[in-house]
Amino acid sequence: LGGLILQMTSMRHFLLIAFGMAFLGAIGLSYLLSKRLVAPLTQMTQAARAIARGDFHHRIRIRSGDEMEALGEALNRMTDDLQIKIKDLSDDRAKSLAILSGMVEGVLVLDDKGKIVLTNTSFERMFGFSDDPWIGRYHYERLRHHPLNALINEVIQTGKPLSQEIRLETSYRPHLQVQASVTDQTPRSVVLVFHDITEIKRLERIRKDFVANVSHELRTPLAAIKGYLETLADGGLENPAEAREFLAILQKHTDRMADIVRDLLQLSRIESGLDPIRPAEIDLREAVDRNLLLLKSLAEKKGQTISVSIPADLSLRADPEKLNQVLINLIDNAIKYTPDRGTIAVSASEEADRVLIEVWDSGIGIPREDLSRIFERFYRVDRTRSRELGGTGLGLSIVKHILEAHGGTVSVESEIGKGSRFILIFPKRGAS
Repeated sequence: LGGLILQMTSMRHFLLIAFGMAFLGAIGLSYLLSKRLVAPLTQMTQAARAIARGDFHHRIRIRSGDEMEALGEALNRMTDDLQIKIKDLSDDRAKSLAILSGMVEGVLVLDDKGKIVLTNTSFERMFGFSDDPWIGRYHYERLRHHPLNALINEVIQTGKPLSQEIRLETSYRPHLQVQASVTDQTPRSVVLVFHDITEIKRLERIRKDFVANVSHELRTPLAAIKGYLETLADGGLENPAEAREFLAILQKHTDRMADIVRDLLQLSRIESGLDPIRPAEIDLREAVDRNLLLLKSLAEKKGQTISVSIPADLSLRADPEKLNQVLINLIDNAIKYTPDRGTIAVSASEEADRVLIEVWDSGIGIPREDLSRIFERFYRVDRTRSRELGGTGLGLSIVKHILEAHGGTVSVESEIGKGSRFILIFPKRGAS
């Protein structure tokens, strides 16, 4: 019995040791298995976080020879593909933004609900809201323009492309040609392109005014000529004194028509380059004195004072004949539109590589709203007064084109009742 108890005790110790070793072995095996599984998962988690940060250079390195290694390699390939696709999308987006930013036309893109998806710089500049948020807002919240919003609503509802001219109520007040269309992809988008046609409209207005003014300027003397010729034909020639008076009037109107045609031809020749600048070195003080001498009697009749302030050694390189024409036009205008006993001043100075000539008078002045158009052909502030004083209505336009042909500019400052100042800027060494 004692031996049996001893054997059972030994067996119990052996089983305890065996169970302990088995338990320890299970723990070790579990640790090894968990490490083999957790380590790859940890790498994959770190890789996912790196990709989320935009770091596509992070790599999963598993060398287990099993499915974990294959999964890691698949994730690495997916990362490379994702990097290429994101780069392609970024490049396409950069190109699109560069094209939109470089466009002169304004661009507005809306979704099918009328929310703003995209704008470009030109559009924001046209509407004057470059600092305000646009994206995600409904068009009617940002565009306070009923005809434009109505156009957008019609395009969204019908899906048909439409075009319309609008005028914005901003300080610039531009004329815009709006072209709206719907894209083919789903969901649909509405694309509006805004063309600034303000300059085209201005040129159309000038052309219409030019045709009307030429017709008027020629019709008036032609009507007078026709009337006096009919009078002469009906017996006016029988009275020599009256006939001479009529012929003098006919001569006056004929000369006026000839002057208009001459000035129009000169403008055309200057603009087309058929009347090129022939520059020469000019003593400016001498040129001004010479032209004042031609107009001195007109100023003396009105008791006007003309002063000249030009350095004796100031010279510039310009076309002498055209410079004379510019000076005579401006000084003659100053004499005509300055009241009796008024003052006229001609001055000049040199600044860096340019010469400034100013013709100032204490005359009647020019209304502010007319200043921007004063150099247009046939434009007259007061048509009746201008016609009484003579002239073709082309003098200032010729001055402007002569200055531009020299590579210079002409501008005017004026105030009603306080006179006008015409400022000429010539390049010192002539047109480049």
